Amino acid sequence: MTVKNGDFIRIDYTESVDGQVIAATDKDVATEKGIFSEETQYGPHLIVVGAGQIVKGFEEDLIGKEIGYSGKVEIPPEGAFGLRDPKNVETVSITRFKEQKPVPGMRVGIENKVGTVTRIIGRKVSVDFNHPLADKTIVYEYKIAEEIEDREEKLKALIKTFARMELESEIKDDMAIITAPWELSYYKEWLMIRRGLADMIIQHLGLKEVHYVEKHTGERVKAELISPPTKETVAEESKPEELKSEETTPA
Repeated sequence: MTVKNGDFIRIDYTESVDGQVIAATDKDVATEKGIFSEETQYGPHLIVVGAGQIVKGFEEDLIGKEIGYSGKVEIPPEGAFGLRDPKNVETVSITRFKEQKPVPGMRVGIENKVGTVTRIIGRKVSVDFNHPLADKTIVYEYKIAEEIEDREEKLKALIKTFARMELESEIKDDMAIITAPWELSYYKEWLMIRRGLADMIIQHLGLKEVHYVEKHTGERVKAELISPPTKETVAEESKPEELKSEETTPA
């Protein structure tokens, strides 16, 4: 069976730039390369082929491959994170940073854009809004571990990938029902996560509705549910590539 658009597959991979591994799904590899993070979920990543979770060139290389395939692909900038555009470098007033002092190399957020501080002259700050890996050729070594075919399993996989936790779920007719502990209402990103998750479920499982059920048990609030990891958003969590722990500064 070969991979095609719409398939749910799990892949193991390493991502390298200029000969240096910058991301890996295997915990031992990440530790060996000095990039291990306690906040990263290790193990084969779920990829919905055609959903844009990974760079275009990598996604295109997966199509037509057999389950179990292992290989290596080099993705030029045009198929990865694009070419650097000088127009994406802007100069802003240092007052935009409020209480935080900008320094070269700092990742900042300004007007819903994320960039890197490149230099500071007086009270003017240059911010490069190009992707940090723009102009770079990206190398992926990967293995297609498995394909998920059962619809209930696809639902569970989507929940674990995008909500970063396991939640009770079931499919009834054309509706997905997801039961979440009430403590998640304290989680500031939960509203965004559940909306993005619902969109993925409807689009890729062919369901018409997603219902969230709030569960109360009377148990004490668990701290990890009130403040789960917050460095990745739904969109970032779905990407295997870049700098998911970027520091941002509000405009």
